[in-house]
Amino acid sequence: MSTPLPGMLSVRALIFGPILEYFADDPGSLEALLAREKLSPEILADPYAAIPLQSYLSIIEAAADLAGDPLFGARLGFSLRPGNLAPIGLRAVQAGTIRGALSAFARWSGALQSATQSSLESEDGNLVFTYRITAPVVAPSRQDTEFSLAGICRLIRGAFDPRWRPSEIRLNHPPIPEKTRLEALFRAPVVYAHPTNAIVFSAAAAERVHRTEDPDMIALIERHLQDLTAGANRSESIVDQVEALIDLYLGVRPVDLRTIAAALRMPPRSLQRRLAEEGQSLSALLRRHRQRRARSLLAEKGMSVEAVATALGYSDGTSFWRAFRSWTGDAPSLGRETRCR
Repeated sequence: MSTPLPGMLSVRALIFGPILEYFADDPGSLEALLAREKLSPEILADPYAAIPLQSYLSIIEAAADLAGDPLFGARLGFSLRPGNLAPIGLRAVQAGTIRGALSAFARWSGALQSATQSSLESEDGNLVFTYRITAPVVAPSRQDTEFSLAGICRLIRGAFDPRWRPSEIRLNHPPIPEKTRLEALFRAPVVYAHPTNAIVFSAAAAERVHRTEDPDMIALIERHLQDLTAGANRSESIVDQVEALIDLYLGVRPVDLRTIAAALRMPPRSLQRRLAEEGQSLSALLRRHRQRRARSLLAEKGMSVEAVATALGYSDGTSFWRAFRSWTGDAPSLGRETRCR
C-alpha cells in the first residue's frame, strides 16, 4: 500500500477506476493524460497508491475536454459502484439507513482524498450533505465536484432506493449551459454559485430502515479505514484542522471560537491556546481565508459581488465591500477587473 508523503495532498488511485473504464478501448489517450502529469500507468495498478491531488484534478478536467462532454464528471459519478469507493463505499452500504450511510461517508472521506471536508447537517426538515476541497488548488475542480456529488447520489440509489431523488443540488461554481441535462441526471433542481457544494434531501426518508446492520462487518471495515487515515490525522496540525473547518462552514454556519471548538471537541480556551502555540488566531485564519477565497471567487465568471459576499459569510455586500477595501485599498469591482486582466 502506498502511503502519502507528509504534507502531500493526494487521492487514492482507486478513484481513477471510472476513468480507466471509460478509456478502456483507448488506453493511449489515458496514458497521454497521465504523462502530462508525469505519472506512469503502472501507478494505477495499486488501488491504494497515492496520486497527487493536483494531478487528479487536472486529469479529470482534461479527460472531460478529450471526451467532448461537459458533464463528464457527473456521468462518471452515476456509473460508480460501491467497490469503486472501497472500503468507504462498502462501509456506506453496510448502513441500515441513508442517514447512516452518509454519516459514515462524511466521517471517512479522508481515507480516499486528503484536504477534503464532508459533513451532514440538518436544515428545515432536510439533511444537507456537503463536499469541498479545502486546500487551495490551481486546477479547476468542477468535474471533480459534480463527479463526487453524483457518486453519492448513485450510492444511495444503488444501495437503498433506485427511485430516490434529492430536493436540490447546490454547486459552488458558476452556471453552465448544460443545466437542464445536469438536472435530468440528478433528478433535482441545480443551484449554481452557492456557498457550498451540497446535496439536499428529505430527513424523514433518510431515517427509513432498509436493512439490519452487521456490527462485525462494520467494525472490520472501520478498522481498515482507521489504518488508512491514521498517518494523515497524525500529521495534521491544529491550524490545518481549523482552516479546513473554516472552509467547510464559511457562508453556511457561524465561524466563531465556540463553533470551531465544538467541532474539534475541545474547550474554546484550549483551542485559543493551541492556535497561539502555532502563532495563529481564529480571527487571523478567518481573515486570510476570506482574502484568498475572495480573489478566487471574483475571478469566476457569473459570480456577483453579492454572491461572493454570501459565500464569505458576510451579512451583505456592503460589509464585504468594506472588508475588501481594507485588505487591498480597492473596491471588489476593481479587484475583479484586475484579476480578469
